[in-house]
Amino acid sequence: MHKIGAAPPRAAGAAEERAALVEGLTRAAANAVPGTGPRGGKMWAPRYFVRRTAWHVLDHAWEIEDRLEA
Repeated sequence: MHKIGAAPPRAAGAAEERAALVEGLTRAAANAVPGTGPRGGKMWAPRYFVRRTAWHVLDHAWEIEDRLEA
């Protein structure tokens, strides 16, 4: 989530993480996030973040499916 400017508190529960995610996506969609992070890395566009997150979840689902078939 740091790549879109969202930082949930440490040991946050699901509700706090979701709130930080929604806040980060909202700020990123409004171009309120700087182009580079604190260490110089490029921040992600909201569309890229959502696409990459969806792919990550799908990849985990495929991995679980493969383990069930084996």
